[in-house]
Amino acid sequence: MTAERDYALREEAIRWHVRIAEGSADDWEAFVDWLGADPAHARAYDAIEALDAEAGSAILKVQQAANDDRPSSTRWWWWWSGGVAASLALAAMLGPGLVGRGDPYQVATRAGQTRSVALPSGDRIALNGNSSITLDHKNPRFAKLERGEAIFTIRHDANAPFVVHVGEERIQDAGTVFNVIRDEEGVRVAVAEGAVLYNPQGEAVILAAGESLRDQGGNGAIIRSGVDPTAVGSWREGRLSYNATPLSLVAVDLARAIGEKVTLDPVLEKQRFTGTITLDTDRVRLFADLAVLLDVRAEHSASGWKLVTHSRAGR
Repeated sequence: MTAERDYALREEAIRWHVRIAEGSADDWEAFVDWLGADPAHARAYDAIEALDAEAGSAILKVQQAANDDRPSSTRWWWWWSGGVAASLALAAMLGPGLVGRGDPYQVATRAGQTRSVALPSGDRIALNGNSSITLDHKNPRFAKLERGEAIFTIRHDANAPFVVHVGEERIQDAGTVFNVIRDEEGVRVAVAEGAVLYNPQGEAVILAAGESLRDQGGNGAIIRSGVDPTAVGSWREGRLSYNATPLSLVAVDLARAIGEKVTLDPVLEKQRFTGTITLDTDRVRLFADLAVLLDVRAEHSASGWKLVTHSRAGR
């Protein structure tokens, strides 16, 4: 498929996405016919649907504004224009290198679920629970971590470096095994082998094996620290390893791994933990052991688990 045809299909898919959002039965029948006319139609539409959670509201707003402000005789033209504008909104969200010549797709996991992806380039990505990543069929050296945690095992190619997009940040490999986390606490990167360059066009922080960083975003400074290289990505073996890590981050990691909400007594959030937690499949036993390890009480309810100080237990 040529780049022009790929771009045209993307625009068609965006217009169908807009049209069926509040479409009639006739719209749906026409949409089904369009999908069945060519397998490429379904692939193009799936790519747009994969971005719905991030870009869908922008598309619908464009379409609504276009239709509401024009007489019915001109609405078709303005609906089409809205689709073009929506494609531009999608272009910004997809990032450079994907629009017109890319073929993005998403891989995601539920909380408590893990998944591995083997790329045609020989690179491998493993996703932890409650994680989502966007990849590109036409650019196997690109990945965008939308949320959660992933470990990358990358074959270095100086002429085509592997780049991971994490929000506004960029991570470029140098022949590497590295773990990346993106959540409400910011971005965390830890390197097991080789090295990575964090934000090549910005801070340009070089991390070698045994090093990690935490970037809370905003005006916060990037915090660098050491890490046991053998512990990087240990969640794949059912272990979470830490070195002087705030319990607030440990709780987020636990929730991602076990598929249940984990909260803390506020006085515990900044307390730091060094050690390894074994992710026992028996959750009661897991939190009983964790309570002893941290000298806290573990309480369970319909909303999940909570770790509290002994003085506040049962309140």
